[in-house]
Amino acid sequence: MKLKATSLIALQGVLFIIFLIITSGFNRLAADDFYYIGELSTKSVSEVYQHLYFKWHGRWTSNFSQVISFKFYEFPFFLFFANLISFSFLFLSTYSLAANLKKRFVLNLNKNELIVYTFVFLSVFFFCCVSPSSSWFWHTSAVVYLWSVTAFIYLFALFIKPSTSILEYVLLVLSSIYLGGSNEPLALFSLVFLSYHFYQTKKATTILSFSLILIAFLINYFSSGTTFRDGITPSLSFGNLIVYTGYGTLKFFLFSSYKTFIPALLLASPFYLLGQKQSAEKSFFNPKKELLFSFLFIIFFAILNQLLVIYALGGLAPDRSTTASSILIALVIVRYLYLLGKHHKPNYLKLKLIIIFNCIGLFVFTSITSYYHFNYAKAYDERMEGIANSSEKLITVRPLPFSGYIYSAEISTDTNYFSNQHLKAGLGLDQEIRLDVN
Repeated sequence: MKLKATSLIALQGVLFIIFLIITSGFNRLAADDFYYIGELSTKSVSEVYQHLYFKWHGRWTSNFSQVISFKFYEFPFFLFFANLISFSFLFLSTYSLAANLKKRFVLNLNKNELIVYTFVFLSVFFFCCVSPSSSWFWHTSAVVYLWSVTAFIYLFALFIKPSTSILEYVLLVLSSIYLGGSNEPLALFSLVFLSYHFYQTKKATTILSFSLILIAFLINYFSSGTTFRDGITPSLSFGNLIVYTGYGTLKFFLFSSYKTFIPALLLASPFYLLGQKQSAEKSFFNPKKELLFSFLFIIFFAILNQLLVIYALGGLAPDRSTTASSILIALVIVRYLYLLGKHHKPNYLKLKLIIIFNCIGLFVFTSITSYYHFNYAKAYDERMEGIANSSEKLITVRPLPFSGYIYSAEISTDTNYFSNQHLKAGLGLDQEIRLDVN
């Protein structure tokens, strides 16, 4: 691979990281964030945590992270650093995976290239997410979905290593417990993969991780909070469950593909180039059969993801709950393109043009989204200042502008709506607050 191509790939990766950093700087508190702030202003960490587990839902590991982290919300630039910490954990787990893959398959990559390809993979995963505003930037949701994905990737990284150190055992235990107690679909997916892995390898660490994920999952599933939540959600007939699952799957793949999977495929093109960089060897790779297998794999787990969430909620799955499918899709995409590149004869020119297009696209994307995010953050700050200075018995606020990839803090015209009540509690208001649409 020539230096120019390597530089372009590095630029593509860096541009995505710049987007994450800039967007994190414009990020603001929203919705359930204010619930935690309000609860912690009058109750202890233990009281809030017990209320969540026993009276709302059983995600005991992510509940703990949420409650603890919001104790520090008054820290300057809290959300900015919270986002950067989340992204750093994700980067480290993905880098560990890349480094272990390099050793196992003897990939021709140096340390800097490993970092670059880690950045590129993160961009592919980001655009495979239908709602990254909630699963990546909204802190309340990120500790559930993004942190569990981080744990999942780290476990993947450990299981392709021939040996495990004491520190890695500790991280394996923590990752397994966190994953099992936070993200139900991804926990169940992990149990399936670990069962297959144990069948293939008979490794004791596989049994350990499987057991911890299962125990953590059962602590979640059998909590009184989960039972309560199940009681207030509607039950679907078998026919409606199938219809909702089918519609949800189509919605996941098709409704936003122009801004999710299509950009993800383009951004994954460096992995094709990486495959072409590797030394030629006899390969049993069949592009058509592998494409079919990859397609069926993705469809199966996407349908299962939808089915699990729709069955639990009695309605369509929130976009953020499909993150379990998104990480699998990202892994399948980069794997297929790498193997395809290794199978084909080198053709650097066309690939360079695609990567140049990616770099230009990311620059334009970051510029446009930063404009929207700046306007949103400015309007949000003005709203908060107006609320703080208001003496009205009923506070009315103007609608916030388009929030782009930031999870919107918009409230309702109904003062009793949950986001209105969370905002009221989080700000310690005596007055009611609603949206003015006139």
